Amino acid sequence: MTNNFKRLLVAFPATLIVLGCGAAQAGKTVEEAGVLVCVSDKWDEKEPEKGHKLVDYSGRCVKVPDDPAALKATEACEGKYEYMPDGSWKGSGTCTATNTGGDTISVTWEEGSHLKTNPYKATGGTGKFKDVDGGGTYQYDQLTETLFGGRYSSKWELP
Repeated sequence: MTNNFKRLLVAFPATLIVLGCGAAQAGKTVEEAGVLVCVSDKWDEKEPEKGHKLVDYSGRCVKVPDDPAALKATEACEGKYEYMPDGSWKGSGTCTATNTGGDTISVTWEEGSHLKTNPYKATGGTGKFKDVDGGGTYQYDQLTETLFGGRYSSKWELP
C-alpha cells in the first residue's frame, strides 16, 4: 500500500465519529468534538487498468470526546475507494458506532480529493439514538501503516 493510499484510508471510517452523546436527552440538540483513532483491518486493492485503483476497506475506530463526561464509542466501518490516473480519488461507506451503554448510531461517510473535511450523516440508531438526525465532519492523519488519528465534530438532533 503506497503512502498516498494509506493516508487516505481511514474514514472514519470514519467513520467516524458518532456516539459521544453521553448526556443525550430527547428533543435536544447535542454538539460534541473530540479525538478519533482508527486502525485499518482490510485494504484490498485492485488495479483494473494502469493508474486506476479500486479498494475495499474495513476498519475500527475509537472516539474519545473532549468532554470527559460524554460516552466513549467504538466504530466498525467499511467502504470503497476509487483512485483515478489523474491523482483524484473518492471514497464512501458506512460506520456503526456503539457507545459504552450499548446504544448505536449508523452513519454514511464521504472522502475525496475534492473535500477539505470529510462529512458524515446519521442514517439510524438504537436506544436513545433511535430516529437521530444530524452528522458532522472529520479529518485525520496517517500515524503508521495501519493507524490513523485525527479530530471530529458532531451535531445530533435527538427526537
